[in-house]
Amino acid sequence: MSTKMGKRLGALALLMVPAFLLWAIFMLGPAVWGIRLTFTNEALTGPAAKNPQFIGLANYRRLLGDPYFWGSVYRSFVFVLGSAIVGQAGLGLLLAVLTSERRRIWPRVRIAGRLATALCWLAWVTPETLIGWCWISFLDYNGVLNQILKLFGLRPVYWMVRHGMLSIILANIWWGTGWSMMLFKAALESIPREVEEAAEVDGASAWQKFRYVVLPLLRRPIFVNVLLITIWTYGVFGLPFMMTGGGPGHRTELMTIYAYKTGFKYFEIAYGTTVSIGILFITLFLALVYHRLLGRRT
Repeated sequence: MSTKMGKRLGALALLMVPAFLLWAIFMLGPAVWGIRLTFTNEALTGPAAKNPQFIGLANYRRLLGDPYFWGSVYRSFVFVLGSAIVGQAGLGLLLAVLTSERRRIWPRVRIAGRLATALCWLAWVTPETLIGWCWISFLDYNGVLNQILKLFGLRPVYWMVRHGMLSIILANIWWGTGWSMMLFKAALESIPREVEEAAEVDGASAWQKFRYVVLPLLRRPIFVNVLLITIWTYGVFGLPFMMTGGGPGHRTELMTIYAYKTGFKYFEIAYGTTVSIGILFITLFLALVYHRLLGRRT
């Protein structure tokens, strides 16, 4: 019996070898190389590119005292709060409730709800670069929005210059709301009908039923969704970089954009990697906070 079990485990281990090798090459290897890089002064040009030196914790000390990094941390927090927590989660929950076929809030919810769901999901699966070009075309000085304003006799606005942060927040909300909507719709449909029917028998209004019955049952899906979209949004790079490039000035320079510029525009690849490690620790800290809050709530 033990011999057969040993053979099965050996066969299983053999089958796992290719996956482990791919993981080691494409995940573990770059991670170890990146961590090693943060302890050097390696650059893409100059003497440090040819002969990098070990400098210990100098990059981390520089990071802690870097005002541009902490400025990007603040801007990333505003971006995540506005586009992920308030925008995607809040709007996604609202759309999930409005398009729920069980609740029939819209008169023709079966058709309108499915159409809204399809449109939101279409935005979610659209490539990030295409989303960026669509919003650039919409918000550009000669774009669609300003042409509409001109029809009403209003002056055009440099949206991505004067309202850069608002522009990338709205674009990210439009892009990611479909995920939250689908998750919340699945959670709503999983609530037992008997629970809601009991509340109706007790005379609860639609709002009271949602507030005191449905919303508490959605607490765990809400926390899980907020955790996921927070981590994802902290890692968003392509959409805001395409729209504003971190400008004007540094007003939309998120942590990911700052890490990219440091490494590939200013050629300080070691310090840029250190900034990326800082992003990792910040998102890890937020994940732990969410996990603790979720544990207390449940």
